[in-house]
Amino acid sequence: MGIVAALAGLAVGSFLNVCIDRLPARRSLFRPRSHCDACGTPLATRDLVPVVSYLLLRGKCRRCSAPIPLRAPLVEAGTALAFFGCWSYLGESWQTALALATTCILVIAAVIGVEHRPSLNRLRGTGHGN
Repeated sequence: MGIVAALAGLAVGSFLNVCIDRLPARRSLFRPRSHCDACGTPLATRDLVPVVSYLLLRGKCRRCSAPIPLRAPLVEAGTALAFFGCWSYLGESWQTALALATTCILVIAAVIGVEHRPSLNRLRGTGHGN
């Protein structure tokens, strides 16, 4: 069952990448389909296999060869590892479900925080416009 949890983590990690990309821009999580940010080409199903697609495509868009951020497979693999760890430690329980949901929220928040670095100056009152 730990392997199943890890595979689920890969799939969920792929969706977390969509959340990480779209939530800060206040875009829909479901429309449009996943696409290359550089050329706009919708991704084929074969391009959406977590981690494997990144490796097969050598980290580049199939159509325009624009780089795919390394963050994508790292989030997928990290989520898989976290899901495996939660399952291994907690087993089949409501605590596991809670831990998995919390993990997802924390991954999204942490990566958005790192990538967008909300200005701490605003929190200290020393940002622009003050």
